[in-house]
Formats: sequence, structure tokens, C-alpha cells
Amino acid sequence: MEAPNLLENRNVPQKRKFLSCQVAFYTLIFVFIMISALVSVVFCLLHHKQAPGSCWAHGSLKESSPDFKGAMSWEWNLMHCDGFVQKDHDQYLRIEQSGNYFIYAQVNRKRVMKAPFTLMLYKKPGVLLNKVVGPKMGDKKGTVNFGRPFFLQRGDMLYCQGNFRLGYILAGNQTYWGLYKI
Repeated sequence: MEAPNLLENRNVPQKRKFLSCQVAFYTLIFVFIMISALVSVVFCLLHHKQAPGSCWAHGSLKESSPDFKGAMSWEWNLMHCDGFVQKDHDQYLRIEQSGNYFIYAQVNRKRVMKAPFTLMLYKKPGVLLNKVVGPKMGDKKGTVNFGRPFFLQRGDMLYCQGNFRLGYILAGNQTYWGLYKI
């Protein structure tokens, strides 16, 4: 009796077995990669929270601010600032999350003054962060402004102060300061 062709030299079954194992191995790797990718995508979709809009706090000088030198009262508009920045009364901004913030300010003078008008940004307790000085003369009106980034710590209290009486400057949207989280 003659041996069938499949068993001849005992090589053919080994080649088939090896080929079958190789196909199964590569298929298993492919399935494992696909499952890993799918699990990663599902995890990201379930646990990723879309960042809200940037925190932006903008304060316009109140028309009814008392006419004195010192910290000024502001009408605040806070957008997307929960957990980042809160107003404390109407004079201060309280930082609730440490990070980089871009702070800007502008003051418009409406008449000539005896001394240059100055706007100062402070962090409690009286730490000067920025100071800008405008001309006392020249045009009937004058403007000072600044904008720059600061690294602020949680708990910092910010406020603006001027060396002028409020009767010398324009209120409302003509004089303002604020910040946004960067």
C-alpha cells in the first residue's frame, strides 16, 4: 500500500500547520490592535470633557463710583470664569485657579489735570503689578492703557487704583480693566 501524497516525506503537514499558526497569530495581533483602538476611542469619548470658552472678566468703571482717589468700583461681566476668577464686591477680582492670565486696562481722561494721571494694578496686600502714567496736558483728553500676561496664584486679589479724582476721567466703557485666562 502506498502512502498518500499528504504524508509523503512528512513535510507537507508541517508546512500547513506552520502556515495555519502564522495566519492565526497575525489575525490575533490584528484583532488585539483593533480592540485596543476601539477601547481607547470609547474611553476618550466618555471621559473627555470639552473645555469651555476662555475665562474672560471685564469691568467697566461705574458711573456712580464715589469721587475719591483709590480703588475704583467696576461693573463686572464674567464669562466662562467658574472655577477660575470671581468678583469680590465690585472692586476686586479673586483668582481661584493658578495660571497665566492676560490683564489689560485703559483709562480715558476727559479734562486737563494738574499732575500726570496714573493707573496702577495691584495684588493684595499692596503689591504693585503694573503702573502706567499718562500726560496731564496736551490734548484736552488723554488715554493710558496696558496689556500684558501675568502668572497669578490661587487666592490673589487684584484691584486697580488711580491717582485722580473720578471727575477727571470718563466712566462706563471708556475706562475699563479685565483679564482672560491663557
